[in-house]
Amino acid sequence: MARICAKLCKIRKPRFCPRTKVSAAANVSKTIPRRAVFAVLAAGVLAVSFSAIFVRWCEAPALVIAFYRLFFASLFLILLTGRQTLAEVRALPRQTIARSALSGCALACHFATWISSLSYTSVASSTVLVATVPVFVALGSVLILRERVRPLLYWGLLIALAGTVVITRSDAHRGQNSLLGDGLALAGAIFAAVYFLLGRKLRRNMNTGTYVTLCYAMAALVLLPGIFLLQQPLFLYSWQTFGLFLLIALIPQMIGHTSFNWALQYLSAPAVSIAVLGEPIGASVLAFFLLEEGISSGALAGGMITLAGVALAIYAEPRQK
Repeated sequence: MARICAKLCKIRKPRFCPRTKVSAAANVSKTIPRRAVFAVLAAGVLAVSFSAIFVRWCEAPALVIAFYRLFFASLFLILLTGRQTLAEVRALPRQTIARSALSGCALACHFATWISSLSYTSVASSTVLVATVPVFVALGSVLILRERVRPLLYWGLLIALAGTVVITRSDAHRGQNSLLGDGLALAGAIFAAVYFLLGRKLRRNMNTGTYVTLCYAMAALVLLPGIFLLQQPLFLYSWQTFGLFLLIALIPQMIGHTSFNWALQYLSAPAVSIAVLGEPIGASVLAFFLLEEGISSGALAGGMITLAGVALAIYAEPRQK
């Protein structure tokens, strides 16, 4: 796994041959069975599905969980590609580092709001609502980046919006706390979309591994003032809780997201994005068996509608050259 992570951090965009018009990734994919690619992708979905479960098991505040997830993830990346990453960071212009810090702030807000949502609403509702990230990314591509999209995007947006309404109406019967949790999960999706939109431009001139490591480290630093301001303990936790901090950084973050990045070499971005929509399903199933948490019929129906809208938005998202 360490070798795969190290190689991924060196991956750059595949170049296209003007004569054959066949990408390097397509040539490589011929040597790897598609079953193996789908197996790795499925393992990635399973890994990220454990994220909400680990958070629920942690006996720590949301900001502290978010901090350690990002801190340990950045530490793992530095250990894997330390010299190369540090050398590239030193060579970066100050403006690029400042923009990366802004992207890290968005990532910190994403984890802070989404992890907080799990204290108020169900795992199913939280993971479905935060999975609307592609909808906000596509919407930001139109409104901010002025990219052209297919009309299907707007249909996907409306369908996803209808699904979120069904979920929130279903959760409203459970009290105001559930609505607060739903709102925090949606806020987490918006902050994640901002992170991806900022990264879309920054990664054109940066190594992916360098960008991710820098953002993780910046995000962890951003969370520290909030932890101290709220007077939350940073170290006084059991060994079991610290073990869960490590698992959150290792399994969902390193293994899960690394699997998705690896799969992007052999599958299209929309295909991988749609596969990632399996996280709410996997998380809901795991919550049922490990947390004994059921799912209401309204949340189930709303979740299916929302995921259908998100899948449509992914299909209609602007294609990058």
